[in-house]
Amino acid sequence: MIASGPGGFRGAWASLPLELIAGTIMFAHGLPKIANGETFAERALGGIPLFLAYLVIASEAAGGLLLLAGLLVRFSAFSHVLVMGVAVFRAHWAAGLTGQGGFEFPLILLAAAAALVLLGPDPLSIDENVLGNFRRSRDNAFRRNGVDMRDPLVKAAGVVLVLAGVALAAARNYLGVPEGVAPLVITIIASAASAASGVALILAKPWAYAPAFVMARLYLAASALLFFYVKFAVRGVTALLMSLAILAALRRARRGG
Repeated sequence: MIASGPGGFRGAWASLPLELIAGTIMFAHGLPKIANGETFAERALGGIPLFLAYLVIASEAAGGLLLLAGLLVRFSAFSHVLVMGVAVFRAHWAAGLTGQGGFEFPLILLAAAAALVLLGPDPLSIDENVLGNFRRSRDNAFRRNGVDMRDPLVKAAGVVLVLAGVALAAARNYLGVPEGVAPLVITIIASAASAASGVALILAKPWAYAPAFVMARLYLAASALLFFYVKFAVRGVTALLMSLAILAALRRARRGG
């Protein structure tokens, strides 16, 4: 972490808005291409192999979701550096920086992705708080003292996760969940997982930290998509604040975190 500014503000926090905003843009650009991979392959750079087209689509759609989730951040960002590098220098360079076909937009995304490669995941990421915990759990001292599940804020986060799970199932149309069998099944699974992880937090189960943190970060990812992509401003901001509050409470459970 890079300490700077008043109160020792850490530079790694700069990754959080980059992950949420760049991740949303990447996902929004990649999602429509999934169903039109062959068309994209024919049009990109005058024609590229189909397997390469799907690698680009995966970098945008799947990579965007990974950034939103704070999972494999450097890997996802590096893949987008490659994609945007090609976009800048092969597809848009001749048109200049600004104007029709200019490379200003892919250049900004290239800069954001490069910054994430350098900075790494934010302090509220799954990389830092779940995968990092698994790596540190090899140390017996960390297993004994690493997470305090009895903190009142952690129990409050559990209550919010339970309520969020119920709300997700009851108000999925209001929250922008599309119609269809697949979205309904995903919503039911997410709702059940949220409620179960919340109950486990309330009961101070030692294993509850990881699934609860993952659920909270997925709520944050969905909130960013709701706010930026679906453009439900009030709902998106409300969900963002709720998700950040849960994540902050769970991070507090990490002693010294």
